Parts: sequence; structure tokens; C-alpha cells
Amino acid sequence: MPSFSVFDLTAAGTSSRQIHLMIASAKRYLCSSRGERTNARFVAILSPFLLFAPSSSSVEMDWNETNPSLFFRIRSYITITLVASLSKLLFFGGANKLNVHNRERFLNAWKDRSRPLITVSNHRSNIDDPVMWSFVTSLEMWKNIDRHRYILAAHNICFTKKTHSAFFALGRCVPCVRGKGVHQKGMDFCVDRLNENGWVHMFPEGRVSSDALRFKWGVGRLIMDAIRPPLVLPIWCSNINKIWSEEPPYYPRFGHTVDVHIGQPIDSTTLRQISSEKPWSEKRRRKFITDAIQSELFKLGETVGNLPKGTALRILRENPNNNL
Repeated sequence: MPSFSVFDLTAAGTSSRQIHLMIASAKRYLCSSRGERTNARFVAILSPFLLFAPSSSSVEMDWNETNPSLFFRIRSYITITLVASLSKLLFFGGANKLNVHNRERFLNAWKDRSRPLITVSNHRSNIDDPVMWSFVTSLEMWKNIDRHRYILAAHNICFTKKTHSAFFALGRCVPCVRGKGVHQKGMDFCVDRLNENGWVHMFPEGRVSSDALRFKWGVGRLIMDAIRPPLVLPIWCSNINKIWSEEPPYYPRFGHTVDVHIGQPIDSTTLRQISSEKPWSEKRRRKFITDAIQSELFKLGETVGNLPKGTALRILRENPNNNL
């Protein structure tokens, strides 16, 4: 499950009282953190948050809002802010430590609105997103919140109930139906957002796994079909799975260090040009681009993470494209 909200806690068995305590803790954190003074201005907005939550009898919210209303955008910004604040609580007071490496690479790519941005990362924990973005300050978030990421999320986990669907939609999650291929509504929606020079984040391995998995071809489709060649940023996360239990009951763990490594930006212009000049089928071009991004992420994992040396090459050899 690549995103996290208050209602996920309910699904995991967390009581309503515990949820309210967590929200109260988030508000205290927002007010007290000296380096995050900007957050205090939004406490008044966060307080009535639950008033915006749709009941089980409400109309299901449409995740593919192409022209969202002002009311939708306000609720979306509140949701993004609350989830980001709850994520930061995992590191509040030194409970856990967060190290981000090459932070400026991400900020420069995020703030560059002249071209679309795709970020890809390994997927080792249910809460990789949003925890991996906890290094972004509140001021940076609010200056760029209109360009916050869209993320593909498993439809059979995040979009099974009206309340879940509503909040994941507000959190800019896009349903992805496993087994339906690269041409589905969620993928089309992401291509449209890239064509607006937006930001899409992906876990191309497709599911949480402790081992490196072959990339799904969706990232190749996004790069091929976007009007302008996206900038692709590989990100390797380590130890997020240590600060949150992986099996129910879900609860935080403390005393661990999380590392987020931002890799070198990849200009997809060259990849698109090389693949278009070859007499390949569409599938083979898509796999060629996907393999290139996969190799860069896994090489980053070999260098800064815990991937065994040679993993990137091994996975390429195990999945040839001779028959495409």
C-alpha cells in the first residue's frame, strides 16, 4: 500500500480514540517545532479536518478529477498536509533518525516546472510513501503543493471503500489494477498529469518486497507517451520497514535510522530517441526504456543500499526481450 491516511488506521484496527490522539499529537508538533513555524498557520485549517470526511453514505469521490473544484483542492491540500505531518511524527524528538542524501537534486527537479517529473524508488514498506518525503519542510511543501506528486496505488487495497477512495483521491493516489496492463485509466490519467508538467511517483516493482523485483512496464509507457521527455529521478530508501511493523497490528518502532538516497537525474530524451530509431515493436521499446530505469535504480541500491553487487545485471539477464 503506497500511501497512508487516517482511515488506513481504522482499517488496520486502530481505534477512533487513538486516531484522535495521533491528530492531536500532530497539531502539537506543528505548533512547537521552531524550524517549522509556517505549519502553525495551518492548525486552524487542520482542526476541522474530520468535518470534511465523507460518511459511508456519501457519494464516492472521483479520483480522476481533471478540473477539481476549489473545495476539492482545499480538502486535497489539507489531506496532504495532515499525512505529511503524521509521517514526520515518526522522527519527532529523535524517536527515529532520517538522513537524506543529495537533497538538492530532488528539490531542483521538483521546482523545475518546465518539464514533467517521474520519481521511482524501491518498495520495502507499506508506508514508503509518504515517509520517504518527510525530509521536505512544510514551507517547501506549501510553496510547491500544487505540484505535489501523483502516485499509482493498488485499487484492491486503497479503493475498496468509499471513505478510502475519497481520502486516497484527495491524497493524489491513482488506482492501478494489477494484471490490466499499461493501458488503463489510471495510467492514462498519469500521462495527462505529465503532459501538464506534473510529478508522478512510482514503485515500479509493483509490490512490497524485501528482494529486488523486475520492473513493471508502466514506467516505460509513461516515458514514451508523455509529450515532453520527463526527467526521471531514482530514489533508494533504506530501513523504512524497520520503523513500522509490516504485519498487523501496525505500530511504530523507534531507535532506527532511515536513509533516503537521491540518485542522478536521468534525461529520458536520449532513451526515447534510441528506442524510436530501432525497428522494434512498441512492447520492446517500452521494455528497453523500463530496463534502463530499472538498472539505474538497482545500481543505486548496490552503491548506497543493501542490494548485492550484480543484482541489476542479473535481473536484466533473467528477463530478456528477445521475443518482443
